[in-house]
Amino acid sequence: MYCTYCNTLHDDKESSVEHVIPFAIGGSNSLTILTCRGKNNDLGSDVDAPFIDFFSIRHRRFFLGLKSTSGKEPTLDLGGMGWIDGKETPISYRVDGDVKELKIASPNIVKLPNPNGGEYWSISGDPVKVREILLGKLRSEAKKGKSLTLGDGSILREENLDALVEQLQIVIENPSVSKTISYDSLMPVRFFSKLALAMGHFHFGEAFSRSAYAEVLRRHMRIERLEDFALPGTAIWPETSDIQPMLDVLGKNEHHTVAILEGTPPVLLVSLFGDIGALIPLGAIPEESLPELTNASTVWRIELPSRQLTMMTMDDLYREHALAMQARTLASLKPADTPAETEL
Repeated sequence: MYCTYCNTLHDDKESSVEHVIPFAIGGSNSLTILTCRGKNNDLGSDVDAPFIDFFSIRHRRFFLGLKSTSGKEPTLDLGGMGWIDGKETPISYRVDGDVKELKIASPNIVKLPNPNGGEYWSISGDPVKVREILLGKLRSEAKKGKSLTLGDGSILREENLDALVEQLQIVIENPSVSKTISYDSLMPVRFFSKLALAMGHFHFGEAFSRSAYAEVLRRHMRIERLEDFALPGTAIWPETSDIQPMLDVLGKNEHHTVAILEGTPPVLLVSLFGDIGALIPLGAIPEESLPELTNASTVWRIELPSRQLTMMTMDDLYREHALAMQARTLASLKPADTPAETEL
């Protein structure tokens, strides 16, 4: 078994099925290649995972209900920093399927001295965490032969702890959360370079994977600096404004679309979810020239969330796009309903 990721032959026992478009973001079982298990797992963690977990991708996964290969439901983390009682506080807001959970992420403990020489504790936060803190303090004081006194003067005992915690309520009126989304500009370069290598192998086979250009794509899967980027004629999201008209034709909302335009060299066009795209030549471009394309092309489209795969030609895609534009134009020209005449 030959692995395009490491450009090496392996024993068939080491083979692993690799989805050209990762399954977790809606890849199809009909668009796969065989790779070695080691590289599949390695690149899945280092290249696919950062892209899959990026907020812009994760929220699409969540709203489309795209499960991982293990069947795990996607979750959405809307947490960040919020303000409670004038204090900046980390807020956890996780949405998982039908479950929504909003809570203070980390308990806040304020310790003040008491006139009797002890300490007065004020604890706020997630009730589960508050219970853990109180239980630990109770047992710690019990070993010293001491007890804990509540604000009303009563003694807190371990058997009363659950009843106390049940009374805890955190009420946040009109909560606002500021979420910071970090972005690594190398993340999409690595991801789309890997996708280009896998798609080239899927369509052209081992001859493509053993080419010098395939080795260039392998290096870009591990690129560490943007200065090392060396894929002439390439446009990768979010830097795709120059090819937006092409992506508008290719893309379709709630679909993944991949096209290979035959030519010298062939060109890969990708549209994920209808608005995240890339254009990557699958071979070196002669100096001071553009790829010479023919009318031959193959287009693969995956419907989401069903993952149903359809193949077509670029001509089919142009016809589909033209019909969609015609339908929108006719809808905009349709006269408004006129009120019925009334006889007097």
